[in-house]
Amino acid sequence: MRHSILLLVGFCLAAVSVIPLAAADLANGRCQKEIENEIAKVTIPPERVKGTQIVNVYDSNGVGGGRIDRVEGWVSFNDCKGNLVVVVDRNCQAEQSYTTYQCRMPGVKNF
Repeated sequence: MRHSILLLVGFCLAAVSVIPLAAADLANGRCQKEIENEIAKVTIPPERVKGTQIVNVYDSNGVGGGRIDRVEGWVSFNDCKGNLVVVVDRNCQAEQSYTTYQCRMPGVKNF
């Protein structure tokens, strides 16, 4: 429950910094290469991918939302409701990957 609330708060805070991207293209996003590398570790057939986006999540310190706390790559699917989320820190180091709602992937946690 706590993780869900933090995820929702983080997503709401980051909503203004979402960069919508083409389904197979994460180009031009912060930490794009590192996020692509983490997604590549999970075998996803291209026809499953509905869309992708990179979200900058800001800390709450300072005026205007502060600095970037972490970056998340979100992959949505054609065959399930939910996402694959790849989280990297502000230095683009991988922190975790997980799926949400109905989407499941072998070896990836689901929340």
